[in-house]
Amino acid sequence: MSAGVQNTSEDIEDALTGIDVTSAFERLVASNDFTNGERGDWIGGVITEIEGFGEILALSGRSDMASLPIDVGTQHDYATVEFDMIMGDSWDNETGTISIAGQDVVVGTHSWREGEPDVRVIEGDNDTSVTLTRTSVGSGSFRTGGSSADYTYRVKVVAANDGRELTLGASTTLNSPTHDEFFGIDNVEVRGTNTP
Repeated sequence: MSAGVQNTSEDIEDALTGIDVTSAFERLVASNDFTNGERGDWIGGVITEIEGFGEILALSGRSDMASLPIDVGTQHDYATVEFDMIMGDSWDNETGTISIAGQDVVVGTHSWREGEPDVRVIEGDNDTSVTLTRTSVGSGSFRTGGSSADYTYRVKVVAANDGRELTLGASTTLNSPTHDEFFGIDNVEVRGTNTP
């Protein structure tokens, strides 16, 4: 009986050797769609009701910067941040910028008279990756009968969680109030994960 138990325990040991055990699973850290004026930990920007979008965090000439401190905890190797980025209405060769940990990762420039915005992912260090997908083009949130349009992009940023400050930033050079033009953030999700 002793030999049988020993053989079984050795078989179990062999089967378990080399198996990685996950000690921290993906976790939703923050989620915000700015409904009912809820801004979570966002600093700056103005929560604004925009036709076709609902409530969003809007940046414009009156409030041109916003930031979200990100803390996914030490048990996660990466922070994944996903959100909608909206370039709305009559931009006049102005710019909107998204940054993570002080590093610009997406820059969009637009002039409503010249068609499509020029939106680029900025290649940075190997610890950060960015995915950018245009999800919709609207007919214009404020200018009824006008030719300006709203462009929405889904942005996904994955950044290494190595102890540095992971602040998501948004800024714009727009110089008019939100009712004329806006750089918007909406549907934000922040997750801690151990896989990039």
